[in-house]
Amino acid sequence: MDVGRDMFVIIEYRIHLDDGSYVKGESGPISLNFVVGYDQVLPALERRVLGLGEGAQVEFVLPASEAFGEYDASQVHTRTFAEFPEGRSLETGKWIIATNEQTQAQYGYYIRGKTKDTVTLDFNHPLAGKDLYYAVKVVSVRPALKEELEYLRPCEHQEGSAPTAEA
Repeated sequence: MDVGRDMFVIIEYRIHLDDGSYVKGESGPISLNFVVGYDQVLPALERRVLGLGEGAQVEFVLPASEAFGEYDASQVHTRTFAEFPEGRSLETGKWIIATNEQTQAQYGYYIRGKTKDTVTLDFNHPLAGKDLYYAVKVVSVRPALKEELEYLRPCEHQEGSAPTAEA
């Protein structure tokens, strides 16, 4: 059975950067399961495993543009402590997860540096601008269960749902 839409897939994988440092799987492969076609993994990763059968092993590179994007210098902001008083207590070199009190949305940023009056925050993803080198083994492939599909897209897979209009 091959990997395709609405298939439940289990892979084992490792990811390293071009300098050889591991992002995932330094001490051995990591297991990941997902249903194809439901945005549960990076789209470029999903595309690379489409059509592979159980037991297949592949190595490939996801360029930064297909992974977490290119590094964007416009996402680096320097704020004065008058603008951002919380910056005084932040430690250079640390990642922070902040929560918007009104929306409860979370976002991360890196403390790039501090002076006596300012803090510099980097809102790029930690892997932005980096190509990802994958080693993947397809461990298992099967059709997704009805319950799994209903969980992922309840409106599309529940019995008695109205048919969609075709243009």
